Amino acid sequence: MTILSIFFSTFVSEDLTCITAGILAKEGKLSLHLAIFITGLGIFVGDCLLYLAGLLVRRGLVKWNFLLRLQKKWESTEALTRWKFHYRKSIFLSRFLPGTRLPLYFCSGFFKFPFLPFLYTSFFAVTLWTTGFVFLVYLYGNLLSLYTNIEHSLFFSFSVGLSFYLVYRLLRIAIDSEERENLIHFIKKLTKLEFWPASLFYLPLLPYLLYLTIRYRGLRFITTVNPGILASGIAGESKSDILNLITNEFVASFLLLSKKEKDPINKIENWMNQNHLEFPIIAKPDKGERGFLIKKIQTKEECFSLIQSYPIDWLFQEYIAGPYEVGVFYYRDPKEVQGKIFSITDKVFPTITGDGATLLKTLISNHPRFQFQKETHTNHNKHQLDRILSVGETITIGAIGNHIQGCMFQDGNHWKSKEMESKFISIGDSIPGFYFGRFDIRFSNPDEFKLGLGFKILELNGATSESTNLYDPKFTIFESYSLLFRQWKILYQIGFENYKRGVPLYPYKDLYHLVQNHRKYRENFSNLE
Repeated sequence: MTILSIFFSTFVSEDLTCITAGILAKEGKLSLHLAIFITGLGIFVGDCLLYLAGLLVRRGLVKWNFLLRLQKKWESTEALTRWKFHYRKSIFLSRFLPGTRLPLYFCSGFFKFPFLPFLYTSFFAVTLWTTGFVFLVYLYGNLLSLYTNIEHSLFFSFSVGLSFYLVYRLLRIAIDSEERENLIHFIKKLTKLEFWPASLFYLPLLPYLLYLTIRYRGLRFITTVNPGILASGIAGESKSDILNLITNEFVASFLLLSKKEKDPINKIENWMNQNHLEFPIIAKPDKGERGFLIKKIQTKEECFSLIQSYPIDWLFQEYIAGPYEVGVFYYRDPKEVQGKIFSITDKVFPTITGDGATLLKTLISNHPRFQFQKETHTNHNKHQLDRILSVGETITIGAIGNHIQGCMFQDGNHWKSKEMESKFISIGDSIPGFYFGRFDIRFSNPDEFKLGLGFKILELNGATSESTNLYDPKFTIFESYSLLFRQWKILYQIGFENYKRGVPLYPYKDLYHLVQNHRKYRENFSNLE
């Protein structure tokens, strides 16, 4: 059982498996020779499977003429010719260069490089690597045991493995400049709250949510906040259904396109003609959040490609050029006739200025802010990454008002005026079954907007929407979390009051299935994206 576990563990993590095998050999639970052999065999088989995967993908492309033409174009490039000449050397060296094995071995199969040279070169490299790595762990464990008197072998084995892994990682960081840069980048990211991973950002909120759940004697009061929206807008709600609750004159023109639509392009064209619209337009899933699959569409061909790639219900919307976009967070106590504005978020679209010498992709990588969302900005600007901007030339590199899509959120208190607040309070008050959420709005004239005029509502988000000004880089961590905690307190208060007034709680079983189905839906299409 131990032997099989080691063998299959190499497919998950080669480094950790080598460390584990070395510790088992040191503890006498496995001979050193057998530990090296089983680990090496698992790694070698994994290398061969990568080659095979590349070969199978190549054969699968036979059905696609477009991809076959692209494949032949790649095979005629000078880079591939040079790689063929250094083929065996690259396979050998990649064993000792982190991050290079998967693409190299996969491409070896994909481009049908000779398997026999791959086989014996990989075997030789794996033998050297595995023997050295496992033996070093074995030797390291024995050396530590000479200077320690720990009776608990399990604790000792864990300490040996952990300490060796840390030393190994430090050596890799010291040797590999890319690993060093990644570590520095990660440390910098942790100093900026707005770029924290969601699992870390919401961690301090969990104890407070537990307190609110105990205080109000239940979790499901968040499902009674907005009776007019499915589960109050926690998950799986339809964007089009929510927009239909708002008076048409304030909403950007939109079209709900069912995945069952037989002639989707014709329906899109008719909608655009009826509303006097031209490309670009915005496409977003009718069920989605946090910038999930939002696209700016330039042509009919892009529409068709998008619909074919993602067979889901789509919401197509007129593109409001702006250039201003804000988020207005509204709430209303059910005991009150009139609501209030909780906050306003100013959405700042990313722009970059050239120096006459540097490529756009380098400007993005070196930018003090954009480097933290490098992948997003690279994807948005694939068509111009090698462009050199002239001195002082400034361009916009993102047009979606979403933080994940590269937009910066700032506190928008400067947009407040009596007329503007009065307008959005009246809109919020008029929406049936709505008490808590955020309007996403675009406009072009600041003076008109302050008078409550000249804007279009793009979305209305429900119970899980945020007061997004909390991501303002100028805010302290205390200020950001104060806003987050306060909005959740209001959420529970409204939900509890609605429940007392007869709004039924969403059934646990239905809520569980709703959240699970939405999670699976997102995972499926995020993988495709």
